[in-house]
Amino acid sequence: MKAIVFLALIASLVVVQRRGVQEAFLKVWIPVFLTIPFAFSIDVMMIRGQSFIRVAVLPILVVLIRDQGHRMRMGHMEMLIALYVAVRVVADYTSRGYADAQNYAIYMILVLIAPYLFGRYVINGRRMDIATARMFVLMFVFFFPFFLYEAKFWVSPFFKVLSPFFPDAFSGLSIRWGLARTAGTFEHPILACIMIIIAYRLNVWLRWLNYWDGEQTGFMAWFERRTRWMRLPLKHRISVLLILMALMTISRGPWIGGFVGALIAGVGLAEKRGKRLVLVLSVLLVAGTAGKIGLDAYITPAVGEQLSGEAQTMLYRKVMVEKYQEFLFQHPYAGWGLTTVPKIRGMESIDNAFFLMALQHGVPAVAVFGLIFAYAIVTQIRFGLAAPPGEPPLGFTFSGIYLMCAIAFATVYMGSQTEPMLFLLLGWGEGIKQRGHSAPALQGQQAVRAGPALPFRRIIH
Repeated sequence: MKAIVFLALIASLVVVQRRGVQEAFLKVWIPVFLTIPFAFSIDVMMIRGQSFIRVAVLPILVVLIRDQGHRMRMGHMEMLIALYVAVRVVADYTSRGYADAQNYAIYMILVLIAPYLFGRYVINGRRMDIATARMFVLMFVFFFPFFLYEAKFWVSPFFKVLSPFFPDAFSGLSIRWGLARTAGTFEHPILACIMIIIAYRLNVWLRWLNYWDGEQTGFMAWFERRTRWMRLPLKHRISVLLILMALMTISRGPWIGGFVGALIAGVGLAEKRGKRLVLVLSVLLVAGTAGKIGLDAYITPAVGEQLSGEAQTMLYRKVMVEKYQEFLFQHPYAGWGLTTVPKIRGMESIDNAFFLMALQHGVPAVAVFGLIFAYAIVTQIRFGLAAPPGEPPLGFTFSGIYLMCAIAFATVYMGSQTEPMLFLLLGWGEGIKQRGHSAPALQGQQAVRAGPALPFRRIIH
């Protein structure tokens, strides 16, 4: 029954052959990536955990390399990502052995490097920028009723439908304030909230381009008709739905990261971006310092005082890091391995992606990953500052998303769809920088829908 995983492979192959790489990316890869939980997988010969998304990526990746391989170059970001992959795979080899490291390397190629290449070379112009952002937003609007179902019945409909095919997969449940925290297809509420905020920021960028002001087609036309009772422009109806979805996850880390990311992204709309950026960074520095002092006071009980449930949750992360530091000091350079980190009873959940990465594959892996974040944020801000006046720069939107992810990952593991999504955005960000600011900004839908997507063709020399 698990063989239904290969339906994604067939769909991807058919669309690639008939419509090209871009259409397969938009109409197969993104829907499969967002809709099917990563927990549903099958072992194929020596390769473990072949999920829907890992098989769907193969035809697109092969054709992309065949047709665009001659254009692929090693820039600074590519070198950092290659170093990151090498450090983690080698560290895994030293701790778990060749077979496990081989499986992890395959995972890195299909789930991290492939999305990076898609963002870098498939999203190759303003039309694809808008089409990709629109597809992500459309998918999350489609998810809204399923989030309502999960909030009421405490299970995602996607897990309920597909679980009979994968009896060894399970859906976790998190309760806060007596309410089910919705996780959708993303395994954990915090991970779901990260993905929703990414979609929200992409929607805001489309809103700045006035994309939703024109006549809608397909699913969005149906959604527009069904939500007229809201008496809001379509762009605001979408924002309301996405905000409600983020609230249903009850995830404070991404909420805080989302506010910080919004401040950075909003710099792009300022007339004097440089001055606004200095102001925003100053505010964030002061707020971050005050927040750290306030948090320490909040999670430090007075004599005879009992901490609230929320404070205990925050305190857990601090104590958890202190307890696990002993294991980190034992293997600081290569870590313990992806799945072989020792567990402390009662603290099995390591709710910090950076600290977990250090335990798994050593401090060097975290250092390279931090460099990737820093390089991406700084270069996107520089790129956004250089954008023509009056154009909402996508670079500031990306830098805001990267910063939000960095903050949120300090409160949760980096798993499910969040990791490949981050690498897709890193590749996408590098792509827009390479294109530069020569192309004029497109306003509204008419310019976007000027013509059909053209598939990649083989280059004949």
